[in-house]
Amino acid sequence: MVEEIKKVKKVIEKSRNIGLCCSPDFRKDTFPATLALFYTLKKLGKNVNFLNKEYPLKFNFLIKRERVHFSQADFLIAIKEAGAKISQLSYEKTDSGTLLYLKTNGGELKKEDIFFQPLKSSELLISVGVEKLEKIETLINEKPKFLISIDNQIENENFADINIVEASSSSLSEIVFETIRLIDEKLFDKEISNCLLCGIIQGTSNFQDLKINSQTFQKVSFLMEKGANFNELVSRLYGLKEELSLRLFGKVLSKIKIVEGKNLGLVVLKKEDFSEIGSSPSHLKFTLEKLSSSLFPFQNFLCLWESVNSPPLTKGVFYSPSKKMIEKILENFPGKQKGNGVLFVSEEPNIEEVKEKILKFL
Repeated sequence: MVEEIKKVKKVIEKSRNIGLCCSPDFRKDTFPATLALFYTLKKLGKNVNFLNKEYPLKFNFLIKRERVHFSQADFLIAIKEAGAKISQLSYEKTDSGTLLYLKTNGGELKKEDIFFQPLKSSELLISVGVEKLEKIETLINEKPKFLISIDNQIENENFADINIVEASSSSLSEIVFETIRLIDEKLFDKEISNCLLCGIIQGTSNFQDLKINSQTFQKVSFLMEKGANFNELVSRLYGLKEELSLRLFGKVLSKIKIVEGKNLGLVVLKKEDFSEIGSSPSHLKFTLEKLSSSLFPFQNFLCLWESVNSPPLTKGVFYSPSKKMIEKILENFPGKQKGNGVLFVSEEPNIEEVKEKILKFL
């Protein structure tokens, strides 16, 4: 995939007018993945046209109205405001055509600052989540000079000049993520990161897809560092019960630490961590199921949290394939083992002291 993306980077660099279209059925994360690419190309200074005339309304919150237009227009007149800023625009219909009147702030507007572009024809067309050309033929007036296909469907017919098709990817947004990263990692901002994180959540069916791997969560963490708001995204997409579990998962992802030399993933949750996102320890089930799987780059996992009940206690869950490590936990704390996991309780209310004690004997 890396070599194909390098080719894509070269084509994008040479292209000024770029068309984008996603699968008309808007399956899974097709739209947010395409929108992330749209914002990226805009950031690169390209003239970008979104060929789809509609989009799923549930993704409305991702769209910046001043930047994205799903227009029925066939042509665009673009004015580069270098020497003069346009302060007023009007038009007049005549028998022979249409007259445009432009008022500037007094600067000079040159002929070469005005560009005319047919919207439905582009030098380069990038399709996202489209398995065959026939699906988007009604969106295209004429075949572009160059065509790129980004997809994760095994049925993809490799109809483009460059095909970035990764059937093993759990979401289209992960492929777009890698594409943007290899073009220039500095391009990631809050807007683009929100689209991609929303796409990963949607495309993986709330991280339930069997194709998910540790790299998926590394991308999630990276996007959160770049400004993606995990809590806001799940609030927009899901019902309250599911939302609270996902919010807590996002909080845990932002707090996980790797303990060097112990192959241990560690997270400490305090009362304010729960209250901050309106959740409780009862919403930990989803998080613990994910973190105890083989999707993360550590063999052992320890989660400690402050009990919200009285008297104050410290509770914890420890997962490990090592029987010796499980036994050490049970030697020091009352608990109950199930498979490779143990749920335990400490009467010590100071969660940091419990953490240090465990790290000493593990």
